[in-house]
Amino acid sequence: MNVRVAGKSHVGLKRRLNEDSYLIAPDLGVYVIADGMGGHKAGEVASRMTVDTMTDYWRKMRSKRPPSFLETITDDISEEAKHLVNSISLTNAIVHEAQKKPEYHKMGSTVSALLTEKDRIWSANVGDSPIYLFESGRLVLISEEHSVEAEQRSMGISAESFGSTNPLLKNVLTRVLGLSEKVQVYITSLRPEEGDMVMICSDGLTNYLSENAIKTVLDDFSVSIERKVDILIDEANRGGGGDNITVILLEVLEEGKWNKFKKKFSGKS
Repeated sequence: MNVRVAGKSHVGLKRRLNEDSYLIAPDLGVYVIADGMGGHKAGEVASRMTVDTMTDYWRKMRSKRPPSFLETITDDISEEAKHLVNSISLTNAIVHEAQKKPEYHKMGSTVSALLTEKDRIWSANVGDSPIYLFESGRLVLISEEHSVEAEQRSMGISAESFGSTNPLLKNVLTRVLGLSEKVQVYITSLRPEEGDMVMICSDGLTNYLSENAIKTVLDDFSVSIERKVDILIDEANRGGGGDNITVILLEVLEEGKWNKFKKKFSGKS
């Protein structure tokens, strides 16, 4: 899949340390955002460990030296998608093991990742760093939010009945890398069209910028995706900037004529 990509991270206006880490690796076909949490500097360590482990995993994959699967994956997904799940599971195990050091006790990280494969994009996540598809003026959440608030919503419990008017409840995560020996990874796929965009971000963006405001920025086709990333971060800071802000934006480009010809006559879609 032919994509154009831009990304950036900003510490925000109220934090001294940026605990977000990100990976933009077109040569690997992998894009990752990790939002760390924990004690003094431990969140930064967890998110960096997440990105470094994912990078190393996919370098081995592209060198035809795929790591072994930690456990059997029975989902009806492609072999590469299974490796995406496995790379996150391995990362979880490594972050969990690192917690044996007292200074890293109870550290963890979210992870949201995209993998490009032929004519589709695989989306996988643990935690609450969202992934969106922007198509035909619509902003659609394609990741799964693993927070107390999201679980309550899925059970049909209203915000008022469980007191989620307190914004802190949204930040209580039910799934995160590192806190348990194993973790359940949410994975799905999409087949975007030319002109569609896929965005990964940390919640430092979505907590301080509404979805309508995000749509307005993404819908301006006179602005480059690099500039869109800058505007999104600037607007989140203008809205309060109370957290680290990281954004990765992928734009799907028109497929080359030669690739279209090969698909047509190979019977692949």
